[in-house]
Amino acid sequence: MLLETERLILRPIEETDVPALFPLINDADVARNLMRVPYPYPEEQYAPWIRKAREAMERKEQYDMAVVLKETGLPIGAIGFHDVVWSHMRAEMGYWFGKPYWGNGYATEAAMGMLQFGFDELGLERIHAYSFTRNKASANVLRKIGMTYEGSARHAFRKNGEFLDIFLFGIIREEFAARP
Repeated sequence: MLLETERLILRPIEETDVPALFPLINDADVARNLMRVPYPYPEEQYAPWIRKAREAMERKEQYDMAVVLKETGLPIGAIGFHDVVWSHMRAEMGYWFGKPYWGNGYATEAAMGMLQFGFDELGLERIHAYSFTRNKASANVLRKIGMTYEGSARHAFRKNGEFLDIFLFGIIREEFAARP
């Protein structure tokens, strides 16, 4: 499976991506905004996580993709669908990018590619995403790709001993199809 956007290639994460991705995800500023990622991330757990993610993709339970710059061929982050619930035709989208790549529109571009894949290829009816309320950049990405703010939840996640509030955004197939 290979998805292409103007500047990016989205493809399944591979164990050979570890040398490029591990230092990016093991940055305190990156990890502080990720709900499912600890900091520091134990290096010995990264390759096994990739193997498990690939197996889950084969079972169509989740889709974890490396985001690769076409220009350099280097992975700069990851994006994917988690908690795919086929009986309800919905999935949660999540993403992260290495700090050197922030502010270049890569998250917006990759997220639009994933929405296209989710609705057109997987046949999903709904895609949603969460962001910590403190992560304004991520909330802006979700708005830019056409997701609707659906609410917030106080103290919904605990990270490093701190309870954090989240925003919920969502988009349904009909809204995505109506985008200009």
